Amino acid sequence: MKLYNYKVVVEECEEGGFYAECPAFPGCHVEGETYEETMKEMKEAVRAFIDDNLARNQELPSDNFLVTSVQISV
Repeated sequence: MKLYNYKVVVEECEEGGFYAECPAFPGCHVEGETYEETMKEMKEAVRAFIDDNLARNQELPSDNFLVTSVQISV
């Protein structure tokens, strides 16, 4: 079994719950009522994207994303 590491972005939703996405896999995103539920769903979604790529003999995307923040004055 091989271990893969991919970054995910998690945001708290204004209406409650959480939204998460994995930038390495466009379209790979989930929502959940709790952080724990969201992360569980996100792991399952990323695993499905990995499995799909491997089944199609496609190269897995790299995870070369820079995660940073910007400060804006208004």
